[in-house]
Amino acid sequence: MLSILIPTYNFNCSKLCNELHKQAKKLDIEFEIRVYDDCSTINFEENSLLSALDNVIYKRLSINYGRSAIRNLMVDEAMGNYLLFLDCDGEIASKNYLSLYYKFRDDADVVCGGRIYPERDKIKCRHFLHWIYGNKRESKCNKTNAKSFMTNNFLIKKEVFNSTRFDQTMIGYGHEDTAFGIELKKKGFSFKIIKNPIIHIGLYDANDFIKNTRNSIDNLVNIVDEKYKIEDFFDIKLVKTYFIINKFGLTSFCAYCFGVMQKTIEKNLKSKHPNLCLLDIYKLGYYSKVTKQKNIKQ
Repeated sequence: MLSILIPTYNFNCSKLCNELHKQAKKLDIEFEIRVYDDCSTINFEENSLLSALDNVIYKRLSINYGRSAIRNLMVDEAMGNYLLFLDCDGEIASKNYLSLYYKFRDDADVVCGGRIYPERDKIKCRHFLHWIYGNKRESKCNKTNAKSFMTNNFLIKKEVFNSTRFDQTMIGYGHEDTAFGIELKKKGFSFKIIKNPIIHIGLYDANDFIKNTRNSIDNLVNIVDEKYKIEDFFDIKLVKTYFIINKFGLTSFCAYCFGVMQKTIEKNLKSKHPNLCLLDIYKLGYYSKVTKQKNIKQ
């Protein structure tokens, strides 16, 4: 049985769910679709109406579980032995989306479909930073040799998921998927990347994107060296670069430069022409700053 799991927060995911339901019925397989609202502050009636569809379970949670805990909860309550995870802000790109996953379901322990982004003319100016970053960086995960792992679009066997589960100590946005992927790889589970992407339509404006970037780095700093060796994260360019500059004693210098350049870089990132090289410098400087502050406290 296939369980399609869609955690949602402040987003209308009815179009996504209806298309998945249509494809599942056409595929003629045993399935369920679970949509769990993580105590949204905005109520979308379209989401609540999804429960009228057969094999669809919609729940509105009374408390906010967070990105990791809600996924663990959904798996605990899922009936299927195959779990398809999707983010609520995705859009189906192919009429063969489910059939492709079903075709490759036993080719690996984890099957990943990747993500793509809308055409440029559909993007508002305030979302351009997220859009250009997604196209230049995140879409690389669609390649067959990609090392990154994202949780917005992947199929996993239930027993594999339960061997690892998401780390619920990670709060806020970012890198719970990285830690999950690393754990699976360390345990020797197999991965397969197929060309079956979801269109990422829920883009953040520049202010929220920058805020989420900092939060993801906070999470990364908290788990590196505490739960994992820094070498485990060398697939992430930021971590490997920090390892090099720290080796040469340049952490304090990078943290200082971040303090001097922060506002100037943020001004560029919020403009109509954001520079991803400046974003990389920003991330390295912030990583250095947070790590330095953590070391001082210790």
